[in-house]
Amino acid sequence: MTTSTDLPTCTIADLQSALLGANASPEARAHARRLHQVAPRMWELTQAGRDWTGSLLHQLRPWDMEQVVDLGCGMPRRTPSSGPAAVDTHEYAAAAGVRRCAYVDVDPDVVRARQNLARSTDGAVMADITDPEHLRHQLATCGIDPHRPTLVLLGEVLACMDDAQALHVLYTLTDLFATGFVAVSHLSGLGPAPGALTGATRQRVRARSAEEIRALLEAAALEPHQGPTPLSSWPRPMCPTPGTDLLGALARIGGSP
Repeated sequence: MTTSTDLPTCTIADLQSALLGANASPEARAHARRLHQVAPRMWELTQAGRDWTGSLLHQLRPWDMEQVVDLGCGMPRRTPSSGPAAVDTHEYAAAAGVRRCAYVDVDPDVVRARQNLARSTDGAVMADITDPEHLRHQLATCGIDPHRPTLVLLGEVLACMDDAQALHVLYTLTDLFATGFVAVSHLSGLGPAPGALTGATRQRVRARSAEEIRALLEAAALEPHQGPTPLSSWPRPMCPTPGTDLLGALARIGGSP
């Protein structure tokens, strides 16, 4: 089988769109087909990562989250006219009674797509999440109040960072938000998926074990609340399998609420 290196590269957001069955470039669709050959679960796991947001917001309803911030949000799953069921973060937020949703990404195409879908109480901004002051400013333009209970999503984002970068982002969140939760989904297990993703996007993608994910959260002074647990068994505890999987973890900011 030929490798992905003989195809033009694509962005991670573009490849995720292809794996979600949404609008994507021909290059991304070709990489997605090849990824399916070496790691068939990646299609399923990419969908599960987005669905997990809905499970989280439903689970956290008793905690009265007022805002959700989706960092490194990636492309939406659909256009506004494609159906009434909730499939994206702002729709899950509305269903859970969360009044405000903000999308953040470094890709201008992603931000434009998200702006076309947002509710009047939502927003989408371009920001480098490794730049604390810029992130703070951009979230403020979306009406995000860092003192209100907030769910911060890092969906398959930390896998694109080394440990130092991931810790920097997590520390930024503990400084920026006073109360709420940080939710992380992360590729885990053995297998060829990280290498295939890296080859398709030319951006290093890492898998981390449950122990490594927990260690990052604890090192950033985030109090583990649940997980890391395979998304397929969320929220019930379950030991991850040695093969490719997607783990989810939920941690409290400042030991609250």
